[in-house]
This record gives sequence, structure tokens and C-alpha cells, in this order.
Amino acid sequence: MPANGQTGARLTVEDWGTLQSRLVWAYDGAVPPENRRSPTREGFLAAWWLRRGGVVLRKSGWTWRARAGEWMLLDAAGAWQEFSDDAEILSVSFRLEWPSGDALLREPLVLPAGSAPELGRAATALVKLVRREFPGVRLDLWRTEVGMETYFALQQLFSRWVRAYLAAVVAAGVTPERMGGLDPRVMAALRELDRWPWSRAFRERELAARVGLSAGHLDRLFVQGCAVTPRAYLQKRRLESARAALGDENATVKQVAYALGFGSAAHFCRWFKQATGLTPGEARGAGH
Repeated sequence: MPANGQTGARLTVEDWGTLQSRLVWAYDGAVPPENRRSPTREGFLAAWWLRRGGVVLRKSGWTWRARAGEWMLLDAAGAWQEFSDDAEILSVSFRLEWPSGDALLREPLVLPAGSAPELGRAATALVKLVRREFPGVRLDLWRTEVGMETYFALQQLFSRWVRAYLAAVVAAGVTPERMGGLDPRVMAALRELDRWPWSRAFRERELAARVGLSAGHLDRLFVQGCAVTPRAYLQKRRLESARAALGDENATVKQVAYALGFGSAAHFCRWFKQATGLTPGEARGAGH
């Protein structure tokens, strides 16, 4: 990292404030047999520190390999993973993208762990907190109820992780693309959408009133800044939550449907298939 503590990208504070980031899960241990040869999870970034064994990642005709003592940093696009039977990893799954959906990492990277020691320290601290404070949670922490102390401890450690991750990525030659500043009213709308309860019907007029705009004006500004409408943005987030929830084999489709605000499992299944082309069961089988 440069001596001034910057990671290379020069953005305004407002620009950096629009970066969407959240921890999905952190794990340290053996790779479960059912995950050794399977698709990766789409829609989230991931970082694997190979403690033992190795992994091969295949995507679009390209192949990446990592062995013990190396990091494999994954982009959010789908790929095929093949871990050795003895593989043990420290894994961090997270979101880090601009409101437009553009991710900071567009293809996998393999790095020697020794080249990014802070990345390992930050990941280890995250795993310790997750083990201690979220023992019954699987795959997605974001909608889990926690106390104030746990929340700020998690945010502090995750911010440390993001900073270490960005420093490692930039050191490898990948610089985040500059994104123009968003209208403050669009930023306010994004904050409203990110905490919109799934149980409450979405009405653009209600959202627009909260940020002091007409529905039409908000729609135009939102599309200009984020390339999607507010409704489409919310649906994207809902779909991400659905995929994360379906990744928990202990949760039934009915439970997932109710958690996402659907009145029935049938309604959820129709919505999910229309959005993805797959039924929830098929998505589980395909690792999506």
C-alpha cells in the first residue's frame, strides 16, 4: 500500500459512500464433501485462503489454480469449483459493488498469502467473531437480529477486511473504476430500499415522498445514477436474499417464502422461476 495509506483509487468521499458492502458469511475449516465439486455461488464475492490442499476454478474456458498458502479471490459471476479431498480453507463471502451493480473485481485472482498478511489477519478476526456471535446462523448474516455491541464489532472488523481486500486487489494491478457521484436524493432512496421490509408492499410514490421527489423524477434520477429503476433495484436485492436463503439446506422453501414477504410458497416459486428460469429446488441443485 502506498505510504499515504491510499489504495490507489481516488474517489470523492460521496462516491465511496455509495459502495454497497456487507458480510455474507465467514468460515474456517475443511471443505464439506458436497461443496468440493460444485458451482460457486453467484452474486457474491468470495475469498478463499487455502490452508491445505488445493482448488481448481473453471469459467468460460479459463482455469485458475490455487494451493496451500495462496488466496483465491473470486468475482461474483458463476464458475465451477473443484477442491481436493483434503482441502481446508478460510472463506469470506461478501458483497462489494456500486449501486449500478458493477463489482470491483471482474475475474478471479490468485495471490500468495505472504503478499497480503493483513488480509489473513482481518479474515481470521472475522471468523472468530462469527463463530462466537452467530453460532446458529448459516450463509447470510445480514438479516440476523443482534445487539448494538455485536453490530459495531462486526462493522469494525468487516471494514478492516474490506480495506485489506482492496489493498490486496490494487496491489495486484486491479484499480476500482471511478463512478460519478450520485444525486443525494438517490443516495437517500438507496438507503431506504436497503432497509425496506419484505413484508411491506413497495410503492414508488411512498419512496419518492420520503426523499422529497415525485415518483417520475425519482425514477429518472435513479435510472441515470444506477442504471435500474427503484423497483428493479429492490427486486434485485430480494433475489439476492432468496438465493442466499436457499443456500441453507435446513430452510424449507415455505420458510424462505414467508421470510421474504410472500403469502405462499407457490407465489414465491412462480416469482423465483420468472426471475431466474429455475425453480427454487433446481436452483439449490445447481448451486445458484
